[in-house]
Amino acid sequence: MKRASLRNRLLLAGGLGLLLVTALASALLGHLFERAARDSLDAALEQDLLTVLAQAEVDAEGRVVLRQEPNEARFQRVFSGAYWQLSSAEGAPLLQSRSLWDQSLTAPVAPGEGTASDIEGPLQQPLRVLVREVRLPRAHAPLQLLVALDRSDLQAQVAQFRQRSALALAVLVAAWLAVLASQIHFGLRPLRRLGQQVERVRRGDAQRVDTAGLSAEIAPLGDELNALLDHHQRMVARARTSAQDLAHALKTPLTVLAAEADHDAAQATWRQTVREQGARMQGSIDRYLAAGLAVDHRQRADVAPVLSALCRLMARVHAGRGVAFASEDIDPALQFAGDAADLEEMLGNLMDNAGKWATQQVQVLAHAEGGRLRIDVVDDGPGLQPTQLQAVLQRGVRLDQRENSSGLGLAIVADIAASHGGELALDNAHPGLRATLWLPAG
Repeated sequence: MKRASLRNRLLLAGGLGLLLVTALASALLGHLFERAARDSLDAALEQDLLTVLAQAEVDAEGRVVLRQEPNEARFQRVFSGAYWQLSSAEGAPLLQSRSLWDQSLTAPVAPGEGTASDIEGPLQQPLRVLVREVRLPRAHAPLQLLVALDRSDLQAQVAQFRQRSALALAVLVAAWLAVLASQIHFGLRPLRRLGQQVERVRRGDAQRVDTAGLSAEIAPLGDELNALLDHHQRMVARARTSAQDLAHALKTPLTVLAAEADHDAAQATWRQTVREQGARMQGSIDRYLAAGLAVDHRQRADVAPVLSALCRLMARVHAGRGVAFASEDIDPALQFAGDAADLEEMLGNLMDNAGKWATQQVQVLAHAEGGRLRIDVVDDGPGLQPTQLQAVLQRGVRLDQRENSSGLGLAIVADIAASHGGELALDNAHPGLRATLWLPAG
């Protein structure tokens, strides 16, 4: 399937928008010019009306006459397009310009007071006409004065203006399209550079995306890609370490089974040996599979139910020693920004370890602090020497040689916490040991 080009989409959207705006601008300019030309023609009609009205009067015999006809050539030339007509209230012509010859003008039906309108004149001339009702001294009834001008020149001027403005706007559109193409070309250059940087990372020529030359809008995307690469590297390192630890943990049981197979079956308790070493290998596999799972930061896990279930489980596991596990006053809304299985794996290791060393009880506390989730697992056991607090976090280190374990529990907890951007810290609680988990809050 062919991918849509972002450049083409931007050009298409910008070009269509530009054409739409240009069409609207052309129509608006044409309308404004036509209105301005019509207003100018209406002003000329108003002036002609006042000129004719100034000469009109009623003589002693009651006839409507002009003291002096307008001597302008346009009113004298037949069908020149400039006309005036003085009519009775019923519309019967009384006086009219020579330019009308034997024709007369019909006033528009219900003309607006002082408002010009369009009619058809002699020889189908398009006229702009202004009609006004006037009263002259000694006149027994109002009269109707009409002046008209040919508007064909106006229409030709408007059409010519529209053509010229459309041509000018077309040139502007072409120029703006060139500017738009250049803008898109230079605007997308940071994305092309980012793509090249990612390709270099994919080929192995670089370890991270170089965001130094990226624009302020694209640089955050580069930073997020770097964060994703860092997360991927941590996951790969975690999986590699888990595989190595698993191989190391399985080496001893396999050696025991091989040695047992070389002994006389009648003299060796091989069934018990196979059962114990098989269980030991199964436990190692379960732990390292859990530790090697990929982190999903989209998951959310409620802390209170996980702690409550683990307290009940650990109380049964350590029932022989009478150790009590408690998690009180945990906010039900408190959440861990990760998978519930990871939270159970970390807390299960810490609480199990605390139960082995506790004298009477293990207390678990959880709350939000500084925008992060803090969980404390505190026992009332003997605690550790200051030199041992960091040593026990190293892989394979266990202080109690009597415990049947590989010494990887705390290291696994620290690895899982680190994969989520958190950390594990140990300190003495006087009495006992406090294991503090810092994790992202949901």
